[in-house]
Amino acid sequence: MVSNILGRLPPCSLAASRCVRKNWCAIIDSRHLLRADLLPLRLDGFFFLGEELGLECCQTYFFSRPSTGRRISGNLSGYDDDGWILDHCNGVLLLWELLVNPATRQSVRLPPFPELSSSYHESYFLAYDPMASSSPQHYEVLVFPTLLLAANNESSHCSSWPPSPFAMHVFSSRKWRWEERSFLREGNDDTVAHRDMLPSASYYNYSEEARHAVYLRRALYVHCQNDSVMRITLWNDKYQMIESPAENQVGVAYYIGKSQQGVYYASLSEDNRCPRFRVWLLNESSCSKMEWSLKNDISLKAMLQNFPSDYTRRYNTPWILNYQKDVGNGAWIEDDPDWDFESGIVLDETKDETITTCYKGTFFLGFHPHKEIAFFFIPFSRVVSHHLNSSTFQELGLLNKPIMKSFPYTPCWMGELFENN
Repeated sequence: MVSNILGRLPPCSLAASRCVRKNWCAIIDSRHLLRADLLPLRLDGFFFLGEELGLECCQTYFFSRPSTGRRISGNLSGYDDDGWILDHCNGVLLLWELLVNPATRQSVRLPPFPELSSSYHESYFLAYDPMASSSPQHYEVLVFPTLLLAANNESSHCSSWPPSPFAMHVFSSRKWRWEERSFLREGNDDTVAHRDMLPSASYYNYSEEARHAVYLRRALYVHCQNDSVMRITLWNDKYQMIESPAENQVGVAYYIGKSQQGVYYASLSEDNRCPRFRVWLLNESSCSKMEWSLKNDISLKAMLQNFPSDYTRRYNTPWILNYQKDVGNGAWIEDDPDWDFESGIVLDETKDETITTCYKGTFFLGFHPHKEIAFFFIPFSRVVSHHLNSSTFQELGLLNKPIMKSFPYTPCWMGELFENN
């Protein structure tokens, strides 16, 4: 009887019902009442920001299989003229003063963004988790201030960035308004010394903004100017600074992401003799002392040497750019299975220490959110996946567009997100 009643609830209410009683949770899980196909558990494609040649504006495009492009629109101009993506979190895109769910064709206009002083550059981050126990419909938007530093104009207060308390503007879907909230710093200040908070020399000349953030287990992890990570817990208005696991080096790009095991920190070198991709996992077993552990240290030489001549003769490349403006009614296609990322081949490295393929232009696109897989854009305009555990490579398709920023997209088919707004 309880199973029949719970089975008639909408997905959001059903997910929240798992937290009411232990026996309710057992009934829902044992009878598979919660539709996993409605939750953001699969990677269906990538949204990209690319700078078009000869144009001052940027182009947003969607890279996926054709079947995915028929049910998820890659064209965002119907919501916003520019279609500029600020952030993505669990199936929802944050545009300028707008939230969009491309899977369900729903959108909601936010109140105007607050303005910051001219001393700061702002980044915008979205925190949304439909599988959260407290409220699967709740989301928050943060305006993250970043100091602007000139190459020869260091002010004395810059060495104490970020301050405590650290003030940020936060929008809450519950209150439906922007508020300025103060976040207190936790942990030992020696974990990340104040002098280390200054951006490195490579980031001077108009310092780069905080580049990316991931939201996981009710915490927002922001990749800061000097490659350190700020862990923000929105439920208690506190933050922690986590030191970078790698020393800042010229010719090395650093990233933050999330995957099956938690929060990852990655570096991609630009050494033409032996380019390497390194991945660290954040160990959060002790809240007082969070540490990075090296998970993977991978040579990309085999991938760059063997693409495209060897691999493309044997395997097709079905992923394409999708620009469709009319993509149907958005109904879920039950017989459209998840892409098999587990297949692929192992590429052997040659004994030659140098690589013949030009390494310049290789770009890390992100991690699969639920599998141990990293994605790369390599020369010859190809997107390649690399399974971190099995060392297999798989080519997804051609991408003849410049890339400024990438967003691994996990669709969310729960239709109740914006109904209360």
